[in-house]
Amino acid sequence: MPLPTRPLSPFALFRLHAERTPIRLLLLTLILLLPCALYVADRYADMWAVRALDDMVADAKARLALRQRTVNDEFELAFAGLRRLPDLLAQDDRIRDEAAPRPEAAPRKQQQADVRRRAPVNTFLKTFAETMDLHIAWLMDHSGTCIATSNYDSADSLLGTNYADRAYFIAAMSGERGRQFAVGRVSSVPGFFFASPVRQYGTVLGVVAVKTDLPTLSRRLRLDAAFITDEQGVVVLANDKTHIFHALPDAPVRDMPISARILRYKREAFPELSLRPFVVRGIGEKHGLTLIGDATRPALLGVIHRPQDGLSLHVAEEVGEALSLEDRRQVRFHFAVLCGLAVLGTLLSAVIYTLHNHAQLRIIEGNNQALTRLNEELRRIAERDHLTGCFNRRRLDEAMNAELARSARSGHPLALAMLDLDHFKAVNDQHGHGVGDAMLAHVTEIIRNQLREPDLLARVGGEEFALLLPDTGEREAVTLLERVRRKVQETPLPHADGPIPMTVSAGVAESRPDMEPGRWMHVADAALYMAKRCGRNRTVRATQVPEETLTGGSPPPHCVILSEPGSED
Repeated sequence: MPLPTRPLSPFALFRLHAERTPIRLLLLTLILLLPCALYVADRYADMWAVRALDDMVADAKARLALRQRTVNDEFELAFAGLRRLPDLLAQDDRIRDEAAPRPEAAPRKQQQADVRRRAPVNTFLKTFAETMDLHIAWLMDHSGTCIATSNYDSADSLLGTNYADRAYFIAAMSGERGRQFAVGRVSSVPGFFFASPVRQYGTVLGVVAVKTDLPTLSRRLRLDAAFITDEQGVVVLANDKTHIFHALPDAPVRDMPISARILRYKREAFPELSLRPFVVRGIGEKHGLTLIGDATRPALLGVIHRPQDGLSLHVAEEVGEALSLEDRRQVRFHFAVLCGLAVLGTLLSAVIYTLHNHAQLRIIEGNNQALTRLNEELRRIAERDHLTGCFNRRRLDEAMNAELARSARSGHPLALAMLDLDHFKAVNDQHGHGVGDAMLAHVTEIIRNQLREPDLLARVGGEEFALLLPDTGEREAVTLLERVRRKVQETPLPHADGPIPMTVSAGVAESRPDMEPGRWMHVADAALYMAKRCGRNRTVRATQVPEETLTGGSPPPHCVILSEPGSED
């Protein structure tokens, strides 16, 4: 009776067919992997489209920022002049005299006297409006009634019309500049209104106002692919005239009472300005491209709010190349499918040949990884102190040479500090070398926590350390070392018999042109020696050390330290 055979694993079966019918196996595997290739190609096409659209949007943002600044500057220039015009009128003596209250007279005689008296003022306002290319300029008394106007001789004269409910009148009567977009109460012409208070002896007697209509303002502004909304979200000026008096989605004007809408805009309804997100297959809507109104070309829309004018500038930057993104995505998709199948075919063909070498390659790779880890560990051991974990003297010498060369090229300052633990031998003698080692690690951690990213800490002796401080002058290095010194003094080593205090002395020297590393370290050591000789627990700059000490002569007969412990100078 034959023994039952153990079924082959899929991998063993694949290897078996690879040996017997490689072409058939290759074609069958490609057919099975085709759905995966289609899926991957579709994801790749989506990713490419996202990146391409991101690049388009980034370029459009740069162009949009420039256009926004241009439009805002032009708008500010135009409106700055318009805001000053009522100020000029308010300062005219004829306007102030006309706004001043008059003694009461008989109604008929008063009316005739007003007509005769105001004729020069009306003529002046008409000349002013024509000269400044204004639609209308007029004067209102304290009750809001128009008493003089530039269109006094026309059928739609403003004389006698009351504007007490207008926002610009209310603001001007309170002593401020007034501005508002509205539809003319008499002319029914939309425009921008600017008003200023007429004062005499500090009292507001009335309000003078000017109005510019939309065609006139459009000539002063370049609103290509841009539009302006007022504080109610109503489009009041646009390059596309069909958008005027449309409202943005969720515009505050929809919450206004109908009577208020009619008073201000002379209309009840405001069609919504369509702002539809531009949709590309496989891409979300967070790219920010918008289809404005009936436009078919997507645009990036930016808004500049101008609360001082009660307006918002909406500037659109078209991104027309996004329209071809779908077609280009399809090209990428088909190209990716073909490339994917070609790559799969090549890989499958290679797999047939490389299966028998896979195990050997895996062993070699494992050996390489182990060797890499060993090399990294050896390098770490070669440049690190095993007790404290900071760099050793060898690494310090390499860093000093590199930093001296960099400082010579850049001209940036460079400082070297030598630090020594005060009375460290006493700690070893009293508590043992184990506690001494713990003290070294403890102080090292304190110093490391006070350093900056580029600073290098190295142990150069038993209890002696070196600090390499790039881009640091001698005075700045003293500040850092004093911080280290105080922190060491304030942080004793915890011990069962009680905290063990420790202090450090430091000497610091700034590098000079053409200074050798050995000479540089000698100067810093001399400063450290002076710090220990003068009482320890202090920082000494090389510039405080006598020259004969730095040049290797005998030490001075007395201490010449210029600062007390704890000071930075």
